[in-house]
Amino acid sequence: MMPILKWIDQNAEKALASVLLAAIVLLISGNVFMRYVMNASLSWGEELTLWLFVWFVWIGVSYAFHTGDHVRITVLRDVLNDRARLIADAVIALLVLGFLLVLTYECVRLIRMPFVTSQSSVVLGLPIPILYSSAPVGAGLSAIRVIQHFIKTLRLIAKTKV
Repeated sequence: MMPILKWIDQNAEKALASVLLAAIVLLISGNVFMRYVMNASLSWGEELTLWLFVWFVWIGVSYAFHTGDHVRITVLRDVLNDRARLIADAVIALLVLGFLLVLTYECVRLIRMPFVTSQSSVVLGLPIPILYSSAPVGAGLSAIRVIQHFIKTLRLIAKTKV
Protein backbone atom coordinates (compact mmCIF):
# COMPACT_ATOMS: atom_id res chain seq x y z
CA MET A 1 0.00 0.00 0.00
CA MET A 2 2.78 2.46 0.88
CA PRO A 3 4.64 2.12 -2.44
CA ILE A 4 1.41 2.99 -4.25
CA LEU A 5 0.84 6.06 -2.09
CA LYS A 6 4.46 7.12 -2.53
CA TRP A 7 4.15 6.77 -6.31
CA ILE A 8 0.92 8.80 -6.29
CA ASP A 9 2.58 11.47 -4.16
CA GLN A 10 5.57 11.72 -6.47
CA ASN A 11 3.86 11.28 -9.85
CA ALA A 12 0.11 11.99 -9.75
CA GLU A 13 0.11 15.45 -11.30
CA LYS A 14 2.91 14.61 -13.72
CA ALA A 15 1.10 11.51 -15.01
CA LEU A 16 -2.27 13.23 -15.27
CA ALA A 17 -0.81 16.32 -16.95
CA SER A 18 1.06 14.10 -19.39
CA VAL A 19 -2.12 12.24 -20.34
CA LEU A 20 -4.03 15.50 -20.73
CA LEU A 21 -1.28 17.07 -22.85
CA ALA A 22 -1.04 13.98 -25.05
CA ALA A 23 -4.81 14.06 -25.57
CA ILE A 24 -4.66 17.76 -26.45
CA VAL A 25 -1.88 17.19 -28.99
CA LEU A 26 -3.72 14.24 -30.54
CA LEU A 27 -6.98 16.17 -30.76
CA ILE A 28 -5.36 19.22 -32.34
CA SER A 29 -3.34 17.08 -34.75
CA GLY A 30 -6.41 15.06 -35.68
CA ASN A 31 -8.44 18.19 -36.24
CA VAL A 32 -5.72 19.73 -38.42
CA PHE A 33 -5.56 16.52 -40.45
CA MET A 34 -9.34 16.41 -40.80
CA ARG A 35 -9.55 20.07 -41.78
CA TYR A 36 -6.71 20.28 -44.29
CA VAL A 37 -6.52 16.75 -45.67
CA MET A 38 -10.09 15.47 -45.40
CA ASN A 39 -11.75 18.90 -45.83
CA ALA A 40 -13.99 18.32 -42.79
CA SER A 41 -13.14 19.29 -39.22
CA LEU A 42 -14.25 17.66 -36.00
CA SER A 43 -17.05 19.83 -34.63
CA TRP A 44 -16.39 18.73 -31.06
CA GLY A 45 -12.58 18.71 -31.18
CA GLU A 46 -12.04 22.36 -30.38
CA GLU A 47 -14.37 22.36 -27.38
CA LEU A 48 -12.90 19.16 -25.95
CA THR A 49 -9.39 20.57 -26.44
CA LEU A 50 -10.38 23.66 -24.48
CA TRP A 51 -11.80 21.54 -21.64
CA LEU A 52 -8.69 19.36 -21.50
CA PHE A 53 -6.47 22.44 -21.56
CA VAL A 54 -8.30 24.04 -18.61
CA TRP A 55 -7.86 20.84 -16.59
CA PHE A 56 -4.22 20.61 -17.75
CA VAL A 57 -3.52 24.14 -16.46
CA TRP A 58 -5.01 23.49 -13.01
CA ILE A 59 -3.18 20.18 -12.65
CA GLY A 60 -0.03 21.99 -13.81
CA VAL A 61 -0.48 24.56 -11.04
CA SER A 62 -0.44 21.77 -8.48
CA TYR A 63 2.59 20.17 -10.15
CA ALA A 64 4.45 23.49 -10.00
CA PHE A 65 3.74 23.70 -6.27
CA HIS A 66 5.00 20.12 -5.91
CA THR A 67 8.28 20.86 -7.70
CA GLY A 68 8.69 24.41 -6.35
CA ASP A 69 8.79 25.86 -9.85
CA HIS A 70 6.33 28.72 -9.45
CA VAL A 71 7.51 32.20 -10.32
CA ARG A 72 8.39 34.16 -7.22
CA ILE A 73 9.79 37.54 -6.30
CA THR A 74 12.84 36.90 -4.14
CA VAL A 75 14.36 40.35 -3.59
CA LEU A 76 13.51 40.46 0.12
CA ARG A 77 14.02 36.74 0.62
CA ASP A 78 17.54 36.85 -0.84
CA VAL A 79 18.82 39.36 1.74
CA LEU A 80 17.70 37.25 4.71
CA ASN A 81 19.84 34.75 6.57
CA ASP A 82 18.98 31.04 6.31
CA ARG A 83 16.70 30.88 9.32
CA ALA A 84 14.83 34.09 8.45
CA ARG A 85 14.44 32.85 4.88
CA LEU A 86 12.87 29.63 6.13
CA ILE A 87 10.54 31.57 8.43
CA ALA A 88 9.54 33.81 5.51
CA ASP A 89 8.91 30.67 3.42
CA ALA A 90 6.69 29.26 6.16
CA VAL A 91 4.68 32.49 6.45
CA ILE A 92 4.30 32.68 2.67
CA ALA A 93 3.20 29.03 2.57
CA LEU A 94 0.50 29.78 5.17
CA LEU A 95 -0.72 32.78 3.19
CA VAL A 96 -0.80 30.78 -0.05
CA LEU A 97 -2.55 27.92 1.73
CA GLY A 98 -5.18 30.32 3.05
CA PHE A 99 -5.76 31.66 -0.46
CA LEU A 100 -6.01 28.17 -1.95
CA LEU A 101 -8.48 27.01 0.70
CA VAL A 102 -10.69 30.08 0.17
CA LEU A 103 -10.45 29.58 -3.60
CA THR A 104 -11.44 25.92 -3.28
CA TYR A 105 -14.39 26.75 -1.04
CA GLU A 106 -15.66 29.59 -3.24
CA CYS A 107 -15.30 27.52 -6.41
CA VAL A 108 -17.32 24.68 -4.90
CA ARG A 109 -19.98 27.20 -3.85
CA LEU A 110 -20.09 28.59 -7.40
CA ILE A 111 -20.34 25.14 -8.97
CA ARG A 112 -23.29 24.25 -6.74
CA MET A 113 -25.32 27.30 -7.79
CA PRO A 114 -28.42 26.48 -9.86
CA PHE A 115 -27.42 28.68 -12.82
CA VAL A 116 -24.17 26.71 -13.12
CA THR A 117 -25.56 23.22 -12.48
CA SER A 118 -28.20 23.73 -15.16
CA GLN A 119 -25.69 24.65 -17.91
CA SER A 120 -24.14 22.31 -20.43
CA SER A 121 -21.49 22.88 -23.07
CA VAL A 122 -22.60 23.94 -26.53
CA VAL A 123 -21.13 21.19 -28.69
CA LEU A 124 -20.41 18.26 -26.37
CA GLY A 125 -23.44 18.75 -24.15
CA LEU A 126 -21.33 18.00 -21.07
CA PRO A 127 -22.34 19.54 -17.74
CA ILE A 128 -20.48 22.81 -17.17
CA PRO A 129 -19.72 21.89 -13.53
CA ILE A 130 -17.24 19.32 -14.87
CA LEU A 131 -15.25 22.14 -16.48
CA TYR A 132 -15.57 24.41 -13.46
CA SER A 133 -14.49 21.58 -11.16
CA SER A 134 -10.98 21.90 -12.51
CA ALA A 135 -10.41 24.97 -10.32
CA PRO A 136 -11.27 23.48 -6.91
CA VAL A 137 -9.56 20.19 -7.80
CA GLY A 138 -6.41 22.02 -8.87
CA ALA A 139 -6.52 24.39 -5.90
CA GLY A 140 -7.18 21.49 -3.52
CA LEU A 141 -4.25 19.49 -4.89
CA SER A 142 -2.12 22.63 -4.69
CA ALA A 143 -3.14 23.09 -1.05
CA ILE A 144 -1.93 19.57 -0.30
CA ARG A 145 1.42 20.38 -1.95
CA VAL A 146 1.71 23.63 -0.01
CA ILE A 147 1.02 21.77 3.26
CA GLN A 148 3.77 19.29 2.36
CA HIS A 149 6.16 22.19 1.66
CA PHE A 150 5.14 23.89 4.91
CA ILE A 151 5.87 20.75 6.95
CA LYS A 152 9.30 20.37 5.31
CA THR A 153 10.03 24.03 6.00
CA LEU A 154 9.06 23.67 9.67
CA ARG A 155 11.40 20.69 9.98
CA LEU A 156 14.23 22.73 8.45
CA ILE A 157 13.51 25.64 10.82
CA ALA A 158 13.75 23.24 13.76
CA LYS A 159 17.15 22.03 12.52
CA THR A 160 18.69 25.49 11.95
CA LYS A 161 20.51 27.34 14.67
CA VAL A 162 19.25 30.66 15.97
